[in-house]
Amino acid sequence: MIEIFILLIFLLFSIFLVLGVLSHVNRNRSRWIYYLLSIICLLGVVFLLFSGNWNTTSFRSGVKVDLPITEKPAVPRQENGKNSANENPPENEQPPIEEPADEEPSNPAPTPSEKIIVPENETVDYKVVKGDTLFSIAKRANVTVEKIKQWNSLPSDVIYVGQILKLYGKNAEPTPPAEPPKQDPPPTTVSSEIIVRGSLQQKKIALTFDAGSDTVGIGILDVLKKHKVKATFFLTGKWVVRYPSLANRIADEGHDIGNHSYSHSDAVKTTTSAFKKDIIKAEEAIKAVTGRNPQPYFRFPFGSYNTAALKSAGEAGYPYSIQWSLDTIDWQQPATEVIISRIKTGASNGDIILMHIGGINTPAAVDNVIPWLKSQGYQLVPLSELLK
Repeated sequence: MIEIFILLIFLLFSIFLVLGVLSHVNRNRSRWIYYLLSIICLLGVVFLLFSGNWNTTSFRSGVKVDLPITEKPAVPRQENGKNSANENPPENEQPPIEEPADEEPSNPAPTPSEKIIVPENETVDYKVVKGDTLFSIAKRANVTVEKIKQWNSLPSDVIYVGQILKLYGKNAEPTPPAEPPKQDPPPTTVSSEIIVRGSLQQKKIALTFDAGSDTVGIGILDVLKKHKVKATFFLTGKWVVRYPSLANRIADEGHDIGNHSYSHSDAVKTTTSAFKKDIIKAEEAIKAVTGRNPQPYFRFPFGSYNTAALKSAGEAGYPYSIQWSLDTIDWQQPATEVIISRIKTGASNGDIILMHIGGINTPAAVDNVIPWLKSQGYQLVPLSELLK
């Protein structure tokens, strides 16, 4: 309310000042009364501005502006641990760290600066606190980062608040599992074969989903589980490293896994040697996280390939390069009804249907179309079943 009084008094000051000037020009004796009233109004404005608890920094152009309160930005909700706000988050964006609810722990966690004591003959379960990094924990516990990753089966250096890391004393350290020697894929001159569909004589359809950089449509896993349908997921190495828990869920729920390259680069615009290495790098990432070998199925990013690219895929150990016979174009984020219509009007024997984990409306569309496909007599199977 105080700013309103200031505005009113300032308005009166202006009026009296104008009347005083006009009276002065007309040599009217009342001009001194107007000048006096103007001065009183001006003093009133000054008094209101600098008296009491009035904060002049909050007054801008006659309007009181509440100073902003700095708040911690809310962490976006993840779908099954994924962010739904950005179906297409940046490629290098790391998953948000979720902080546990504020509770008064019975044994307060050590601050990131305290030394971690690990007795030689014992193990310690260390709970990650805010500010921790894998390097700082290793330094405080006097062990190497690689050992912590090995003890806890960590595929990368990413850790989160509340995570329990097992630390071993010098005499309690477990014997590392023997790793089989790495072998390069056997050399071959056979090019990968393009597959666009299964048998036209069998009423079977394969649902396939590409995973590149985002997870906005990861709810498709719940839909497939609900309808007891197995599908095929083509995963990039980057996606697997970024979302290891989701990659493991895909494997654990019995879906086929194929190789979609590591960095999702265009095979036609990449040298053959570099593209071959990218395929192998993706395979190693998938094996390390899920324990599953994505061979023999490969899918070219963007569906882009040429003769040289097919030879690179074959030399990397992938005899089958999977394309598709029905494209939902769900990466363009069409409405649910559009995706449903494309499947219903185009479905036929042996179809390989292309969809994406990045499709916002894909889960809802598939939830609707699975019962319809089954009612038409189609069996929904993974590629390993379709291409027998």
